[in-house]
Amino acid sequence: MHPNKQNKIHANIQCGTTGMKQSCILDININCRHISVAGFLMLILLCCIVPVSALEPEKANITIGVILPLSGDDSVAGSHLLQGIQVAADEINADETCRYQVDLQVADDTGDPDRALTLFKEMQTDSIPVVIGSYTTTLTLPMARETGKSDTTLLISPQANGESLYGISPLFYQVNPPIFALAQFVSEWLAYTSDRPALVYVQDKYGESVLNHILKGLIEQDFQISGTYPVLPEENDFSFLTRTILDKAPDAIVIIMYDTRQIPLIRNISQAGYRGQVLVTESSYLETLEKEETDALSRFPLFTISAYTNLVPGDHSDRFVQSYQEAFGNDPSKTLAGYGYDSLMLIADAFRNGNGEENITAEMIKEGLDNSRYYGVTGPKIFDMNHAPTSAMDRWGFKDGRFELMTISLV
Repeated sequence: MHPNKQNKIHANIQCGTTGMKQSCILDININCRHISVAGFLMLILLCCIVPVSALEPEKANITIGVILPLSGDDSVAGSHLLQGIQVAADEINADETCRYQVDLQVADDTGDPDRALTLFKEMQTDSIPVVIGSYTTTLTLPMARETGKSDTTLLISPQANGESLYGISPLFYQVNPPIFALAQFVSEWLAYTSDRPALVYVQDKYGESVLNHILKGLIEQDFQISGTYPVLPEENDFSFLTRTILDKAPDAIVIIMYDTRQIPLIRNISQAGYRGQVLVTESSYLETLEKEETDALSRFPLFTISAYTNLVPGDHSDRFVQSYQEAFGNDPSKTLAGYGYDSLMLIADAFRNGNGEENITAEMIKEGLDNSRYYGVTGPKIFDMNHAPTSAMDRWGFKDGRFELMTISLV
């Protein structure tokens, strides 16, 4: 441009906001005798950058607590649940239609219910509106009781489902259905396939509630059992227990346990020469059993697991499996990861349908969950009056050295 030429460039940008949309008016006056084409194009580009960036509304940050056993005996299940939660968080934060950015505050309860309660109280004090936790009924029960003493924090458990949790508090929700349908199926199965089953149960709130409902179903059908056998929380040597069970010559053994101790118990029963059917009410260790106990399981004519469903087939589950594999390199279909995923997606569904407030409260999430019609990768999540969802169950059978999914049913 010639030094004697006079140039005037004036740009005026006016923006207004209507709802979530922003509109901008760009008024450019150029008074010059000469300007290069490149310079003019650069001017237009610079002017356009401002309104484009202004069109993207900032997301409100929401902190969600996570309390799980990430170390100790239940760390495998806790890690799978956390990984499912992380997949959900990535999906929510990448969703441009969601007004909220999820930040996870993760804590390890180490499998200790007292520590779980302490961590939950700390999150209440920090005014975290919702916490996901924990894995077992024993770990979750103290936290669920605490929700009845304060309205600051809602608790949603991805897996715990003992009878004592059912309807315990207005601010407690469970993603895994209660044990009633599972116990009913087991009792009906035994009445059809067995004459003298033995029932082995972990002596805690979960084990006792499942046992009682199985017994109730068998009594209603005028059915006899060979015996019931508690496994104490600290018990790890199953040789004596195995001999005691087999002395009564049962033709079926039901194992009502969820922790890793089901593995040495199954091994002991097999090594003792038992050749009847074995039914496990639920397990987080399908992969471990499949890889490490193939010989033991192969000695039973029928080894089945009747658990709450891991994944319901469909496009939603396919996308979840793909995202999980990309993030962690493993197949989640035989793990509990789907329950972690659904727990966070339920929360997102609750506040996504809110009124757009930045300040998410426990009461706001409660209202959203009560109206939820979310169909998760682990089945439908429509809560009843006691904040539990409809049941969906898997039937897994061990055949030719691997577990195969036989059926999935929605109860």
